Amino acid sequence: MDDVPVDTDRRGRIERAIFSVPRFFMGSLVLVIVAVTGANVVARYVFLAPFFWAEEIQSYVMIAFVYIGAILVTWDGRHLRMDIMSQLLKSPWKEAVNLIATVLFIAIAIFVAVQSLEVTILQAEFGKRSVAADVPMVIPHSMVFIAFSFMALIAIVRFRAYVSGHIGSERDDVAEDAQSTIRSPGFGDGV
Repeated sequence: MDDVPVDTDRRGRIERAIFSVPRFFMGSLVLVIVAVTGANVVARYVFLAPFFWAEEIQSYVMIAFVYIGAILVTWDGRHLRMDIMSQLLKSPWKEAVNLIATVLFIAIAIFVAVQSLEVTILQAEFGKRSVAADVPMVIPHSMVFIAFSFMALIAIVRFRAYVSGHIGSERDDVAEDAQSTIRSPGFGDGV
């Protein structure tokens, strides 16, 4: 920790603080899905009166979960990539392929954000609501706009890291925790 520059350490703490909010929100969404599902099971099988809106709410919560997760995955640079060939390339060809991929990613994200904004505006103008839960349709449709806008912004902010290939190469916290648990004394030795 002593060899880490102060600015890098401070930036890391700020990033963790900023992205702890969507991670907390995603955890809360999981709890909402579990609570709605549990309550619906009890209502259906104990009281014979299921919540007719439960599955629709679960769908919208899952939509929010996926799109918020996409923002976090973009920040971490951990999206699925077909980069077997580009990994075999040497510099500067590797950076050229990364540049093309990053520019295309930004262009497509902006295109999807603009198109989804138009759909979201139409949903708001028409005042359309869901059938079962009476949720304003602007809410689930806005998730697409929000996610792709942030994804484009993140790719622009981290453009240099995406092109150089230094994003997403670090090991994530979960893998590090798992490795430290496996290597800890007493683990797996019959204790």
